[in-house]
Amino acid sequence: MNIHNLIHLLILISTTTTASSFASEQPPPITNNRKTKASFLPSKLSSKMGQGISATQFFVYGRKHFTKTGYKKHVSGYTTPVQESASICRGETGADGVDLAGKVVVVTGANSGLGKEIATYAAAKGATLYMLCRSKGRAETARAEIVEKTLNENVNILLADIGELSQLREVVKDLQSKEEKVDCLVCNAGVLLNDRQETSEGNEITFAVHLLGGSYLLPTLLLPQLKSAGPESRVLFVTSGGMYRQPFPSWPVATSDQNAEKKIKYDGVNAYCYAKRAQVLLAERWAKERPEVTWVSGHPGWAATAAVDDAFGSDKKYLEPLRSTWEGAEGLTWLMSTEAKNLQSGEFYLDRKSQTKHLAGAFMTQGSYTKNTEKEVDEMIENLKKACGL
Repeated sequence: MNIHNLIHLLILISTTTTASSFASEQPPPITNNRKTKASFLPSKLSSKMGQGISATQFFVYGRKHFTKTGYKKHVSGYTTPVQESASICRGETGADGVDLAGKVVVVTGANSGLGKEIATYAAAKGATLYMLCRSKGRAETARAEIVEKTLNENVNILLADIGELSQLREVVKDLQSKEEKVDCLVCNAGVLLNDRQETSEGNEITFAVHLLGGSYLLPTLLLPQLKSAGPESRVLFVTSGGMYRQPFPSWPVATSDQNAEKKIKYDGVNAYCYAKRAQVLLAERWAKERPEVTWVSGHPGWAATAAVDDAFGSDKKYLEPLRSTWEGAEGLTWLMSTEAKNLQSGEFYLDRKSQTKHLAGAFMTQGSYTKNTEKEVDEMIENLKKACGL
């Protein structure tokens, strides 16, 4: 397996589930400008070096922290209970003591993989659950399985392709007609494509699902309901370690704009990484601009899923031992359910701990290659706003 395919595998495994110590210290704000690198390095060479360092350290860091071995090490340091599966209900043997009765939880991409585990956990803890899914058949099958395991009948299906902004607006209106508040929104739905494809509205699909609709428009439309839920409300972006590879690029590159003056060659892995970096940036920015709600991003580690089996077969051995789907989801369910006082709004988490957001410097330091300036983030958000017609 060549290095490109290996990195592709690393990213897909960390998503379809979609210093040398386990970092918990807070990284500094994104004030570094990538243009301030040593002037004697040509920009293309500097970029290649940044990509190489970040990709290599992503793999090394991941081998230590993102695998099943890393998960077991991290769990050994937990100070509160952890259960062995998502479906253990309140009061049952092995339950972690969490009670979500009276809470309204919305999970996108909830019919399989990590999303289904997160949804199952919310139902097991007594929440009113809304599964926002694209496929009616798969959603109904998943709902039936969740209800059977948790005995919670208050599990509801919302049907929409969140990459289609018109569909998303309609389904949000439907939800708002039923609920005055939303306590937790989990932005989990995603896709990774090899070839460039567009939605019916002309947006590149990876960008539209992960970022434009799934992470920008949906939380924005639901902001009144999130605020109504009070100080414990939160939004969780299920992101990926793939974001360690890239900063958020120029808008034409991020959207793979085929009408740009300079033709942009589509790379599905890069498109995915750009969207995942943007989720981290959104959580960071909205923690400041929308402080009534807690905004966090979380990484599941490298988890085994049916999608990974189908895509890579025996090649997944390079990342073994892989986490189970529940082991990938467990830290995300903690972000969903723990008291807000235990969270740092705007931060990026793995296994209940805040992590560094950059690995592009020498010896596992942050470096500057993957950092965006405040101006670049301003431009990203303004472009997202315009693309949504807001």
